[in-house]
Amino acid sequence: MRRLLQSFIHNRKLYNRPQDEWTCGRADEGCPCIFGPGSKGECRATFQCQPARKGDRWVCTRQISLGGACSAGPMPDGKCSCAVPPCQPKRSLRGQRRRLTWLAVLAALGGAVLILGGKNRAEWNSPGPITSQHATSAQRCVDCHTEPALPPLTPAGVRAHAHAQDQKCLNCHELGPQPAMPHGASAARLAELTSARPADTTGPAILAAARTLTARGGSELACASCHSEHHGRDFDIKRVGSRECQVCHQQQFASFAAGHPDFTSYPYERRTRMQFDHRTHWQKHFSDSKFAAVAPTSCTVCHEPVEDGRQMRVKGFAQTCAPCHAGQIAGEGHAGDKGISFFRLPAFDVAALRKAGIATGEYPEFAEGGLTPFMRWMLEGDDKARTALAALGDADPANLAKATPTQKAAAGQLLWTVKDLFADLATQGQAVLVRRLGGTGKNDPEAAARVGQLPADNIVLAQQSWLPGLLAEVAAHRRGDALPERPAAVPVAATVATPAAAPAKAPASAASDDLLLTDEPAPSATATEAKPATPPTLALADAEQRVSTGGWYRRDETYTLYYRPGGHSDPFLTAWLDTTVRDTAPTATAIFAQLSAPDAIGLCLKCHTVDETPHGTRVNWRTRQPQPEKHEFTKFKHSAHFSLVGDQGCMTCHIMDGESQYPKAFGANRNPAIFHGNFVPITKDSCASCHRPGEAGMDCLLCHNYHTGEWRAPKVRAAGFHAESVRKAEPPAPPQ
Repeated sequence: MRRLLQSFIHNRKLYNRPQDEWTCGRADEGCPCIFGPGSKGECRATFQCQPARKGDRWVCTRQISLGGACSAGPMPDGKCSCAVPPCQPKRSLRGQRRRLTWLAVLAALGGAVLILGGKNRAEWNSPGPITSQHATSAQRCVDCHTEPALPPLTPAGVRAHAHAQDQKCLNCHELGPQPAMPHGASAARLAELTSARPADTTGPAILAAARTLTARGGSELACASCHSEHHGRDFDIKRVGSRECQVCHQQQFASFAAGHPDFTSYPYERRTRMQFDHRTHWQKHFSDSKFAAVAPTSCTVCHEPVEDGRQMRVKGFAQTCAPCHAGQIAGEGHAGDKGISFFRLPAFDVAALRKAGIATGEYPEFAEGGLTPFMRWMLEGDDKARTALAALGDADPANLAKATPTQKAAAGQLLWTVKDLFADLATQGQAVLVRRLGGTGKNDPEAAARVGQLPADNIVLAQQSWLPGLLAEVAAHRRGDALPERPAAVPVAATVATPAAAPAKAPASAASDDLLLTDEPAPSATATEAKPATPPTLALADAEQRVSTGGWYRRDETYTLYYRPGGHSDPFLTAWLDTTVRDTAPTATAIFAQLSAPDAIGLCLKCHTVDETPHGTRVNWRTRQPQPEKHEFTKFKHSAHFSLVGDQGCMTCHIMDGESQYPKAFGANRNPAIFHGNFVPITKDSCASCHRPGEAGMDCLLCHNYHTGEWRAPKVRAAGFHAESVRKAEPPAPPQ
């Protein structure tokens, strides 16, 4: 049966108005007036009813709830005879609640003003203390947080806000060109890595569900996805759990011991930059009694950890290789000259040229050998010499008996270009070498290194000894005048007095090799003339021995200038090898072949290798060096394991491969990706023997980096300095 909650008959019951702000003061007594208070709480009661006129009479209309019609009835003028005394209206329950609500709102606004505008507003507003690292570089909230004008409501707005927020982080943290991409890798690189793994999603159900819900493909990830602040000063903001890593990874597994993929050739990804066969040295050379005193007894004699303890590097040459190889590099045991023939007067068939009517001027008839590769490099920069070399073809300038007239003319022209070069070197010195070797000016360090600090006086003395009339002849030849008469021949090798204790003739090369002495011809004497007594003097050592620590010397009997390397890392050799390894011209190839031969002076490429990569060809002068700005996917800290490896030391993990064909990876091969390692690759089982639950741990971040690529450490800023001022103060980056 339906029943109304309240009767609406006007004369039976009063109508309550709960929505009104005020109620009648007599409502609590059960007899409220029919009019009720006004909107401002004023009492409007006057009479109990409003009489109604019926015909010629007034009728009482008092409500039944008030007792019905009164006995007195209305007054003759129609007024109610029952007056109602005024009351004190009260606020309704709704009004009281409304008032309390406004009071609460005003109190909250007042508190917010005090909190946001007071001196301690930062303490009131902060959701918690930040880490100690960020506390040194951030003072205001806006240093790390963006303040959008309106909350982002669209997906595009949300992405834009996240990107702007990430830029706040990147003001201090440099994470490469694509910092927001997963692992800092490009989409192409991520696709390549993904394709290398099978699409296996087996594993805990919660990981599969989380991966499905959060899969974003190759989209960018906000920094706050993994790093959140305001958890305390000692909070590790870099900490990311293994399950969080596996949420996004295509191949999921329960732990390192259960399901982690096996290693593939770890950590050997390329051949070594130095050709050093560990197996041969340990099993053959280090066990030889001749090297027992200097042979290393452990790996740490040659290898040491870098400052952060992660990578290992090879110590310097003086500590590792010099005890056995320093003498070899200096030329000990080398058959023949210990210097490199740089400049010589090559052999020409002077008689054939003169017979053909070609003027040669003064030239030694007993010169031997052809142009050195270095001379050919210098002559190829001269148009006349280049034309002469092309016209000469296969003809030998030292034997022109069967040469054609054209070839003889080319040989004569080549002879004069050699004399021109020699005259320019004697008169202008090193500037000619810099220009002829392709230098761009005085401030060209590469060209200067190829000159090797050749002493200008050495060239002058060589010219005075080999071709005394060279300067006059070249000057006349360039003017087109007749050549001057050749001066009397000067002996190439003069006799040098020896000490009285050994009155024997000095070697033929000793007299004219000293840069500070002038070679004087021996006075002629007949057998009948009495020789005056010669006072005793000191004998000159061989020219090559006088530059035992490196430098230039000459041999007059071969008309050649030599450069003897000064030991390991000789700048002359390294400059020429660096120049010619990238040059495919025939002359450059010949120089490189001469300097890189197995028995070459200095033995540089006996140990140093050549890499040919898409970025260019280069000689590896150094072993693998620490690269703190380069972050790979995998990391390993050596220093943390030194106390755990036991008596075996490094060989606990690095096991030598007894059947490796290590030397075959070098020689003609220049591809560093083709190699045979000295050691067996490390397996997952080697690591899993210690990395177990409750022992060494199995977290992903123990061995892997999330942020990869090449970037520097965070730029620490003092609190109060802001990103805008830092960017303005930073110098522009150098060109790559």
